Amino acid sequence: MSPDQKSIDDVNLVEKRLRPTLKFILAFTTGAFFFLFPVQYQGQTTIPLDILLSYIEATSLLTVELFVLFVLFMGGIMTTVGMLHYQGVLALSERTQEIVQPEYWQTSKLFWALRVISVPVGFAMFMGVGPGWLINDAISGVSWNVLMITIVLVIPVGAIFVNLLAELGGLEFIGTLAQPIMRPLFNLPGRSALDSAASWLGSFSIGYYLTRNVFDRGGYNKREVFAICTCFATANLGSVGAVAAILDILHVFPVVVALYLIATLIVGAILVRIPPLSTVPEEYIAEPDPEPQFTGTVVDYVRFAFNEGVRTADEGESIPRAAVNGFIDGTKLTATILGTVLVIATTVLLLEAYTDFFELIATPFVPLMTILGIPEPETAAIAVLAGAGEYFVGSTVAVGTSLTTKVFVVVVTSAQAIFFAASVPMMVDMFDDVPMRVRDLTVLLILRTALLVPIAAALTHGVAAVGLI
Repeated sequence: MSPDQKSIDDVNLVEKRLRPTLKFILAFTTGAFFFLFPVQYQGQTTIPLDILLSYIEATSLLTVELFVLFVLFMGGIMTTVGMLHYQGVLALSERTQEIVQPEYWQTSKLFWALRVISVPVGFAMFMGVGPGWLINDAISGVSWNVLMITIVLVIPVGAIFVNLLAELGGLEFIGTLAQPIMRPLFNLPGRSALDSAASWLGSFSIGYYLTRNVFDRGGYNKREVFAICTCFATANLGSVGAVAAILDILHVFPVVVALYLIATLIVGAILVRIPPLSTVPEEYIAEPDPEPQFTGTVVDYVRFAFNEGVRTADEGESIPRAAVNGFIDGTKLTATILGTVLVIATTVLLLEAYTDFFELIATPFVPLMTILGIPEPETAAIAVLAGAGEYFVGSTVAVGTSLTTKVFVVVVTSAQAIFFAASVPMMVDMFDDVPMRVRDLTVLLILRTALLVPIAAALTHGVAAVGLI
């Protein structure tokens, strides 16, 4: 479906009424402040949402862990009920179906099994009871204390503020203003800039949630969803800052962030134009609502963007209702992916900790790192490939290396976007109607890494040559 061409003369400007205007402004500023506004906190660049989540975790860790268990149990039980219903084993009344929504929980048998297996695995990690090879800092310390707690906080709480933007005009406002950049460079709607910002400043899981929200409402087609999730849902600035602190390179953090964003944009502009992304069908799963292609002056763009924001806010629900619905939807979505992430992340971490798998597959890439002039080429190759398993694992492999190697590794691993411990199972499970298959994601990961390595090497040597690192 081709979007309409519009100029300011074709727009029916909404009547300037105080109530919808204030509603849009309040919803937009609240949502934007919490997960789009960068602030300095404890020596790191982060966002208010991250500070809020850190406060919740610090003051109510046991409550958060119990919530993780609740969500894991809910995912396992509700998926089992939904699957048994659709297999004819369990008959649900119409009233029960309205409450349970079995179609929401339906998935493949593999992901059903993963969600069920995650329940005892998660319980063992919570209790700290089990074999030593599982219950230790390298395995459960990452799977449970980092991934599970982060996801179960980020998505439901973050969804509160995402929903304020997505449902009450922020999406239309940002989308209109970003259209002159996103369409020519990436062949994507302007509204996708909000998804990208949500990932970079919040979390890739927040970006996925927003993309899913717009996709369900007909705002994106399948090709656009695939491109947004695999090209722009990269590591968030808080995670990059955390890794920079671990590697002791916070003194060059602005340079690292600049290189990471430049590399991400260059690779994204290339990948959206070649297979497999260019061959994904432009199909919608809901009534198509493509973004109008607007033309005009800067002032016209601002007027149209503000008009679209106020119009959407006027038609939407109240701010409290949008916030509550965001939390409920975020919790349900978390229940569908949390168990999958736990089991797969644990498997990847076990391979990293107890086998030579990543060292073996990194061996052929050592000569390439040498040619590109990266110091400690073997460590750099292992770090880049381990990053395909889990971002933190890959980047922290570079501890103890030179500054050049550290910057190179952080840029590559931060921009890889696709890693098997969390983003791959999350995308496959969350977007099963696109569909995002593991083999396609693997191909994209290989392509991203193949492009990122020389680009990151050139950028790193460039800033080193001018004395920035």
